[in-house]
Amino acid sequence: MNQWIERYIYAVVKRLPESMKKEVSEELRANISDMLSDKPTDDEIEAVLKKLGSPRVLANNYRGKDRYVVSPLYYDDYINVLRIVFIIFAVFSVVFGAIDAVISLDSSNLFEMIFEVFGSVISGLFEGLFQAFAIVTIIFWIISYVSQKSTCDEWKVKDLPEIPKASSAKIGRTGSVVGLIFGVTFSVIWVAILMRYLDYFGIYNNGTYLAPIFNQNVTDMFIPYYIASAIFVLIVSLLKIYYAEWRLEVTIPYTAYQILSAILAMVFVTHPDLIHPDLFSWIATSVETTVPEVVNGFTQGMKGFAIFIAIVTGLDIMGTWYKTFKGSKAK
Repeated sequence: MNQWIERYIYAVVKRLPESMKKEVSEELRANISDMLSDKPTDDEIEAVLKKLGSPRVLANNYRGKDRYVVSPLYYDDYINVLRIVFIIFAVFSVVFGAIDAVISLDSSNLFEMIFEVFGSVISGLFEGLFQAFAIVTIIFWIISYVSQKSTCDEWKVKDLPEIPKASSAKIGRTGSVVGLIFGVTFSVIWVAILMRYLDYFGIYNNGTYLAPIFNQNVTDMFIPYYIASAIFVLIVSLLKIYYAEWRLEVTIPYTAYQILSAILAMVFVTHPDLIHPDLFSWIATSVETTVPEVVNGFTQGMKGFAIFIAIVTGLDIMGTWYKTFKGSKAK
């Protein structure tokens, strides 16, 4: 069937609830077919579509619901714009909230720091979403008010939107935003722990500090790399939100991030001096064995954990590339 008919039907049903789309699409397609001759020309098709009227108005007639504040003619566009602006404001709120939490961090203990970071990020997020809602709603209220005296009759067939191509490699924007929020938040918490709260990780007995777990001289060397990793995960998350599907522009940086973060994690956990010697001595004394045996057992365990990280990362990357190629072939 002529592409303009399909684009007209799409322009109507995209503004309808999912439960109505199939039925309205079939009904509208049948009505248009009845109004056309057996071999319609482009001019005849355009005349029929013009007679049916603006897709926006027709969709509102099918929907048959009154809405307030924002005109029914613009309500669906309002919802779509609101979703996009919510995502933008959420990203900026989380990033700046995390930065503010790090700059103004003054908690005296580890748990207060964690709650402070989460509190700063969440409060900034809700404040940003409220601002986004207010701004978009006011703008669409103005548009609705100004357009009350105008009509939608002066629309053109060439203005009909393209029908989006189906893709099996979609990335949910909501999931990407949630991933960004938690990724940035936990990255900030981890960097803050390495910088200021590492002493809380140790062996205690009845409140008495016996031995530290980590060697701070070693962990300090990794701080710049974890900061870079947090920036990298932010960039990858933004790409996933922007493109909303697995394609080379997303898959390549995502793969680079996964490989680099896996290498960073493996180097970190297998560093020979990561664990403080006093911890090995305390464990050896507690279980009545030698320090070399404890060190060897820990080393073997960390090597196994590094292999596990490599396997999980490899499987994730292969799955991502499979979805990318499958999605590109479907287009």
